[in-house]
Amino acid sequence: MRTLQAYRFALDPNDAQAANLRRHAGAARFAYNWGLARVKAVFAQRDAEKSTA
Repeated sequence: MRTLQAYRFALDPNDAQAANLRRHAGAARFAYNWGLARVKAVFAQRDAEKSTA
């Protein structure tokens, strides 16, 4: 038998920390969207190459 344990944390950042959290989230969103666009471009290129062959 296995016992699972969980912890719950609450963040209470000050104004500077909250600004840094928002900046980090924005950078992560930008990086994710950039990577997603690259993957979609590669798939689109592969589909285009298949249709001409």
